[in-house]
Amino acid sequence: MMFKKLSFIAIGAFIFFITSLILWGGENNIGNKNSSGSNPLINPFELEKNRIVAGTIFRMKTDKNLFDENQDRIIEMVLEYELLKRREKKSLSIRNYYFKYIDGDLYLLARMPSWNNIKNIRTQSAWRGWLRPYKASLKISFQKAENKTTLEYPVEIPYVLWAYIWGIMAVIASFVIIWLLKPEPLKEQEEFAEDRSRMEWEETSKVKRFFLYPLNFAITPHGSYSISIAQILFWTYITIFGIVYVYWLSGFFLDITPQMLTLLGIGGGTALVSKINALSKFHELPSKYLRLVKKTRTPKLKDLISIGDQPNIFKFQILAFTLLTGYIVTVEIAKTYAFPTIPNSLITMMGVSSVIYLGNEISHKSKWEDIKKKREIIESKAKEKNVELKSAEEIRELRIPEVEELQDLLKEIFSDDDEEEKE
Repeated sequence: MMFKKLSFIAIGAFIFFITSLILWGGENNIGNKNSSGSNPLINPFELEKNRIVAGTIFRMKTDKNLFDENQDRIIEMVLEYELLKRREKKSLSIRNYYFKYIDGDLYLLARMPSWNNIKNIRTQSAWRGWLRPYKASLKISFQKAENKTTLEYPVEIPYVLWAYIWGIMAVIASFVIIWLLKPEPLKEQEEFAEDRSRMEWEETSKVKRFFLYPLNFAITPHGSYSISIAQILFWTYITIFGIVYVYWLSGFFLDITPQMLTLLGIGGGTALVSKINALSKFHELPSKYLRLVKKTRTPKLKDLISIGDQPNIFKFQILAFTLLTGYIVTVEIAKTYAFPTIPNSLITMMGVSSVIYLGNEISHKSKWEDIKKKREIIESKAKEKNVELKSAEEIRELRIPEVEELQDLLKEIFSDDDEEEKE
């Protein structure tokens, strides 16, 4: 009961956070050119975004008709913020600034002071930092000919730690939502003599089930986890974290790069082909043969690197490359607040690995081929005896070795070894 209450609290907190972003999103004026100054008609600088992380470089597009970097000069750039509890203002000079041409446009680039230099801004308000960014203003004084102009731009300074926390909270909230919805692919299948797989699943600990519920989307008809569908889940969670993390720090939604879409396409294509292959094998066998065994198998994490309880190098390769690429992408999102440009060589490596895995899975001599051969022998002998096989009981009554061999093969696929030992 306590676990369920905590789950509702987590969802409530996340909904509160999302609502706050929607309500206060209007404060983040993109391309803010509105400023106050001694001469508001002369405003050559356009702030690219007014939510700026401490210690990062921000850009201001410069109108070359209003400011000549060779003749005019910046006198001073200052970050100013108020400590509401003390009712005092703090000013900090920004000295690291320079002009640079980017795609033919002139930009003024400057580095926001590091967090260590402005950490007293945390006393501004109890709500700032964790729910809303801190408020400050950027003042620029420049001289054009003999005229001096001072411009002021409102800015927001988000706290990076809370971006991490909200990103992780979004991922946890998705786990909680899935846990409350309880997707159950382990539905009882009447084709078997008895299906205890769902009962076995429900007997596992609640904590384990909480973290494994998302993987229920990746369960194959055989009752094992699919590495290709798990790969899609992995990238989905990285994207969920990245969207919330980047939006909190920049006020922009995370752009999905073509490389990221390619990775999702590789995972989706691999999952689709793999599922079609698995379903075709499963439906080839009539239900009367499935009723020869009890289904007790529940999915295990080792399914991600094995086929039929045997380690598979191609599955391990996909898992290793996916985790490595995911680590690189997550680190780059944390550093640059955007999806990185993933090297084509890494994408090619992921694609080749997936193709090799699918080729191995389709062409590999599996238990299903042995099952097909046993079934053909059983039906051939039944035809010789003029017996029409309509049920599992009639198949057993043939009393031929192939029936027991077929049962053993089906048990290897649909029954757990631990359960067989109990029986």
